[in-house]
Amino acid sequence: MLIFALPVLLAAVLGATPSGAELYAQKCASCHGAQQWGSPDGPSLRRVGLADVDFYLSTGRMPAAVPWIEVEHRDERAGQQLPLAQIRALEAYLAPVVAGGPALPQVVAGRNADRGRELYAVNCQQCHGVGGTGGSIGRADWAPALHAATIDEVADAVRAGPGEMPRFGEQQFSQSELDDLAGYVLLMQSGQPGSGIPSSSTGPVPEGALGYLAIVVLIAFVFGFWRRESGGRSG
Repeated sequence: MLIFALPVLLAAVLGATPSGAELYAQKCASCHGAQQWGSPDGPSLRRVGLADVDFYLSTGRMPAAVPWIEVEHRDERAGQQLPLAQIRALEAYLAPVVAGGPALPQVVAGRNADRGRELYAVNCQQCHGVGGTGGSIGRADWAPALHAATIDEVADAVRAGPGEMPRFGEQQFSQSELDDLAGYVLLMQSGQPGSGIPSSSTGPVPEGALGYLAIVVLIAFVFGFWRRESGGRSG
């Protein structure tokens, strides 16, 4: 391992970006394997797609602090999230290996905030919350908050479907829909006009609670009406 680390340390001293192969050997191979086939400490990277690789690296989830333990949005001071130049070097090195999965998406903030809000309400809100605050999705799984997500990270997640998140390809989200959705998430973060809270769906728990409340009110109304009618007939 020291032999692998020497080129990286030398490059750091000289101010140069290590090659993708050097970075992979020093930061990734111990978990994902020298040939990217995975190991007991990490999954295979074969055919996962650049969108998946970019999501995990750009959010700081990888390189992992501990095998199978991911922490999002760690900054460089924590010694984990890589500088952008190193992320790009790793992606260039891994591109032939991960080919076959979702490609790195190119996305710009969409112009249709209303459609972005509708797409978010139908497809994202149930897990990530009305305001993008995240929440439990069952067992020990948790949908992360979106407050710190960049537009590229949102697009990566939509295309790659990391963790428990479903993968949305071109058939589910066209390029323009992806632009609108990612743009809406940015609006929601900033609280700018046009980022109104989605209201078409608030997820299974709130909607279930409202349903039960409506049933209770209906029962109380019917019971009260029946008592009045019964009292009138007996008098």
